[in-house]
Amino acid sequence: MGSYYLFHFLLIYVLLHVHGIHSLNQRCNPTDLEALLAFSNGLDRKGARLVGWRPNDTTCCSWTGISCDLGRVVGLSLFNKSLHGSISSLINLLDGLVTLNLSCNSLYGQPPEGLGRLPRLQMLDLSVNMFSGAFPLSEDGFPAIEVVNVSFNKFTGPHPTFPGAANLTVLDIGSNTFSGSINTRTLCVAPVKVLRFSRNEFTGEVLAGLGRCKMLAELSIDSNGLTGNLPSDLYTISELKRLSLRENQLSGSLSENLGNLSQLIYIDLSCNMFTGIIPDNGFTNLSSVLRLLQHLPELKILVLTKNFHGGETIPMDAISGFTSLQVLVLANCALSGMIQPWMQNLESLRVLDLSWNKLNGNIPPWLGNLNNLFYLDLSNNSFSGELPKSLTQMKSLISSNYPREDASSEDFPLFMKNNSTNKGLQYNHVSSFPPSLILSNNFLVGPVLPGLGHLVDLHLLDLSWNNFSGHIPDELSNMSSLEVLNFAQNDLSGSIPSSLTNLNFLSKFDVSYNNLTGEIPTGGQFSTFANESFVGNAALCLLRDGSCSGKAPVLEGNEQQGGTDTTLYAMTYISVEVGFILGYWLFGTYCFLQGLVGLRIF
Repeated sequence: MGSYYLFHFLLIYVLLHVHGIHSLNQRCNPTDLEALLAFSNGLDRKGARLVGWRPNDTTCCSWTGISCDLGRVVGLSLFNKSLHGSISSLINLLDGLVTLNLSCNSLYGQPPEGLGRLPRLQMLDLSVNMFSGAFPLSEDGFPAIEVVNVSFNKFTGPHPTFPGAANLTVLDIGSNTFSGSINTRTLCVAPVKVLRFSRNEFTGEVLAGLGRCKMLAELSIDSNGLTGNLPSDLYTISELKRLSLRENQLSGSLSENLGNLSQLIYIDLSCNMFTGIIPDNGFTNLSSVLRLLQHLPELKILVLTKNFHGGETIPMDAISGFTSLQVLVLANCALSGMIQPWMQNLESLRVLDLSWNKLNGNIPPWLGNLNNLFYLDLSNNSFSGELPKSLTQMKSLISSNYPREDASSEDFPLFMKNNSTNKGLQYNHVSSFPPSLILSNNFLVGPVLPGLGHLVDLHLLDLSWNNFSGHIPDELSNMSSLEVLNFAQNDLSGSIPSSLTNLNFLSKFDVSYNNLTGEIPTGGQFSTFANESFVGNAALCLLRDGSCSGKAPVLEGNEQQGGTDTTLYAMTYISVEVGFILGYWLFGTYCFLQGLVGLRIF
C-alpha cells in the first residue's frame, strides 16, 4: 500500500506540473494572489525569504511551489523548505486547490478551519511539522479528499473523521497525541485502503465496525493504550495485507479466523497480553507454528526469537512451504535436536539465525548449497564435528558481484542485538546485513579450512570458543572484505601468517587462548590490535617493544572466560522492531519507506 500512496502522489504531481508548464506566464487569479500573499505573510521573515514570493509579481504561477491550471492555483507544494510560521486562514480562498503539501517544515499552530471547505482538495500532507490542537473538521468538510497525512505533529483530541469524503483512500495520523477511543463507525464510509493510527494515545477497546472496510489493505494501530479483545469482524477484511497491533494492552485469544486473512503478508502482534493457543503473540508449539505459516506463499521474513522455551525440537517432517522465505530467525528458543533436511528447500533464504539454542549434531553440508545465503549464525549451540567443505563454496560469499538485492523486496527494519542488552544496529534492508559466518561457542573440531579464503565477500568470520586445531591457513589473506576474524579459545598452533597484514579492512582480530607460536606480524591493521587479541598463547612473541623477550600474557580470573568483548559477535541475535514503515518520505529527503513482507511475533 505504500507504493499506492507514492504512486498516487506522483501522479497528482505530474499532472499539476504539466498544467503548470502551460500557465507559467499567466497572470494570477486575484483571489488566489491574495491567498498566497496572506500565506507568505504568516511565515516569519526567514520563511518568507525562502519562499521568495514577490508581492508586486502577479504571475504567481511561476512562483516556487505553485502549480496552475488555466490561471488558477491547483497545487501548493513547499515540503522541506525550512518554513516557520502558521497557515493563514485566507488559504480557503484557494478554491481550485487540488494538492497541498507543507510537510517536513516547522509550521505550528492549529490549521485553519477553512481547509475543509476547499471543494477540490484531493491530497493534504501536513506531516512532520509542529501543528497542535484539534484537527479542523466539519460534517461536510473535505468533500474531494483522497489522501490525508498529518503524521508527526502535536495534534490532540479525538482523531479526525471524514464523513463527507466519499473517495478517502489513505488516512495517516500517526505520531501525534490523539486520544480517546477509535471511532470505527466513521472510518469506512469511503473505500479507505490505509489506516495508520500508530503512536498516539488511544485507549479503550477496538470496537466492531472495521469489518465494513472491505478495501482495507493496511491497519496500523500500534503503540497506543488499547485494551480488550479484538472485534470478530476484523477477521473478515479479506483484502488486509498489513496488520500492526504491537505495543498495546490487547488481551484475550486470537480467533482461528485469523487464517481467513489470505492476503496477509505482514503481521505484528508483539508486546500485548494475548493468551491461548495457536495462532497466539506467545507461541508454545514450534511444529504447529511452522505447519500453519508454511502456507503463506508471500512470507519473506519469519522471526520467532525468544519463544518455545519448553525445550522443543525442530520438526523433522511435514514442512514443505516457505517458498519465498528470505529470513528465518529461531534464536534463543531453547530448541534441541538437529538442523532438519527440509530447510535445504528454502532456496530464497538469505539470513539464517539459529543461535542461542541447544542444537547438536554436525553442521549439514547442504547449508553451503543455499545460493542466496550470506548470513549464517549457529553460535551458542552444541554443534560438533568438522566444518563442511561446502561452506567454502557459498556462491553469495565468493564474489562481491553476486546479487543479494531482491528488487521485489521492500524495506524492513531489522536489528542485530547483543544478547544481553537492548542496544543494537539497525539495518533497513536484508541486503544491508554484513555477510557473516558466526559459528562460535560450539564443539566444532578439525582444521580451519583453507578454502575459506575463497569467500572474498565475507565480512565477519567467528569460529571462537570451539576446538579447532592445526594451523591458521595462509589462504585467509585472500578474504579481501574481511572486517572481523575471531579464532579465540581454540587449539590452534603454528604461527600467525604474515600475509594476514594484507587484510586492509580488518578491524577486529582475536586469536587469544590458543597454542600459537612465533612472532606477531607487523604492518597493516596489525599495528592497531591490542595485546588482548593475542593473550593466552604462551609461545607467542610480542614484538611491540622491539624485542622478542616478552611472551603473550595469560589473563587471570574472569578474563579467561571470554568476556563480552571477545564474544560480541557470537552473542548476536536478530530481532525486528516495526512500527509503521510506510507512508511518507522522511525529513530532508522525504524518502518513502516500504515494509518488507514479514512476520514478527516474540
